[in-house]
Amino acid sequence: MGTPIQIGIDICSVRRIQRAIEQHGNRFLNWVFTQAEQDYCNRKRNKYENYAARFASKEAVLKAKKGGRGRFGFRKIEVVRGPNGAPSIHISKSDRNLFGISPAARFELTITHEREFAVAAVLLFP
Repeated sequence: MGTPIQIGIDICSVRRIQRAIEQHGNRFLNWVFTQAEQDYCNRKRNKYENYAARFASKEAVLKAKKGGRGRFGFRKIEVVRGPNGAPSIHISKSDRNLFGISPAARFELTITHEREFAVAAVLLFP
């Protein structure tokens, strides 16, 4: 019998992310977010909400993974938009191997945000 579906959920304060960006600037942004994620968020009127949603997504992936082999760098988990605009998780093949995630594993992601909070839920199908 295979491993059951794993779930991770996270809530993030938009204000906390905004303060981190304002205090640490590119150092924080480049530690947590890929350039593509930064480009996407910076184009948005509510950019801090979008940054918080991506941060929550990365945390939700870590919770779904439930520890195990390897350490994740936040930049190794990328939130991308599909052709229909739906967000999804991308982790490279080499990083999946490094962290013990099967190349065939699939992630499902849902995110929501408003002025104060962002929430993300991730299902990991190992």
